[in-house]
Amino acid sequence: MDLSLKNKSVLIAGATGLLGSAISLAMAQEGTHLILGGRNLEALQGLQEKALRNGAASATPLPWDLASTASTHDAIEHTLTLFPRLDVFISAAGAAQGGVFWEIDDAAWQRHLEAKLFGTLRALRAVGPAMIKQGHGRIVLVVGNSARQPEPRMLPGAVANSGLLAVVHGLAKELGPHGVHINAVNPGPVQSPRWHNLMQQAAERDGITVEAAEADFLRRAALRRLATADEVARHVIFLASDAAAHMSGASVTVDGGSTYAP
Repeated sequence: MDLSLKNKSVLIAGATGLLGSAISLAMAQEGTHLILGGRNLEALQGLQEKALRNGAASATPLPWDLASTASTHDAIEHTLTLFPRLDVFISAAGAAQGGVFWEIDDAAWQRHLEAKLFGTLRALRAVGPAMIKQGHGRIVLVVGNSARQPEPRMLPGAVANSGLLAVVHGLAKELGPHGVHINAVNPGPVQSPRWHNLMQQAAERDGITVEAAEADFLRRAALRRLATADEVARHVIFLASDAAAHMSGASVTVDGGSTYAP
């Protein structure tokens, strides 16, 4: 399927994370002009080289701290200087950690929510008006299936994710009349060092092996395996393209069938 993304300008927040990198390289294969946003310039430059080798029409590293309103404003302004028309914005930034609910203090909650929820809100406040002005645009947020299937030890992430889904559903009505689409992808656990650490913690807590902890989780998934970052990226690319022409305010769950809530 031709996704008609060639030469489109694509801004990615959180580009150097596990999912952000996979999305960036998948977008590169579509021949897009990439603006790669993140806090680590060295990592961004490494991703830039990979993106160009993968077929990107261009790739520009963009130092960007989503925790800063000024940094976000400057990042969007710089992007619009490079490309007067911003076709796609993808946010794959932020990962809230967990813990036992009554052991998570206010400062930790604020830190977790800042990392994912408020950083994304800042970006949307900057990107939305620019896309409304140009009369076109596609926004895809990488959220998480914990928004609908919260785990008791991962509640900060679940709260951040459910907030973002509310924004996606509500903002679609604000953006739609201006030709701007906004959707979300809700990945379940993905093969990663972070997942392995979580399984180690679960194994220690329950007095079982890491293999047993992982097997217990995977029994809940229809496909009996974790997703890869590349698999999640393909769903993001679809929603960022005109192939998803009549989708807005939607959230697509990519978790191998482990989420039972509608």
